[in-house]
Amino acid sequence: MRSSGFIAPPAPPADLVFGEAVLWAGDIVVETKPVRMNTVLGSCVSVCLYDAQRQFGGMNHYLVPRGGQTANHGEWAVANLIERMCALGSSPRAMQAKIFGGGSPLKLANETYAVGSNNVAVAHTVLEQHGIPIVAERVGHNGGLRLFFENWTGTVWLRLHSS
Repeated sequence: MRSSGFIAPPAPPADLVFGEAVLWAGDIVVETKPVRMNTVLGSCVSVCLYDAQRQFGGMNHYLVPRGGQTANHGEWAVANLIERMCALGSSPRAMQAKIFGGGSPLKLANETYAVGSNNVAVAHTVLEQHGIPIVAERVGHNGGLRLFFENWTGTVWLRLHSS
């Protein structure tokens, strides 16, 4: 698998202490302390939420669009991410969203049934229902991607992998 060029996330200021979190399918992380979160996506989707006023955020990684009450299911995972942000003092009107993933790493004859595009649609729907603007997205690619999200700045870095 070839990968496109990638600029690694810069080192944070020397005096900044931050944690690291690797998200797998079915994970949700929301922290008020600085955490650099990362994951690898194909047809899965990650929604990153950031509250610029409070300078914190969170991220999820879900596998399928709907059908259950766990973080593997997009409808539940996006709503739960919003709830966790609110529980730590944010509000939907203070949040901004970034959406990543939803690719089609496998060549399908009929994209109508592709999980990736349905995962992206669910993120759009839930965020719209809560009035949260989407300020960036990289979705629907033909390979995978590696995502880094700094919850204290809202900054995202991507590394695309083509199939």
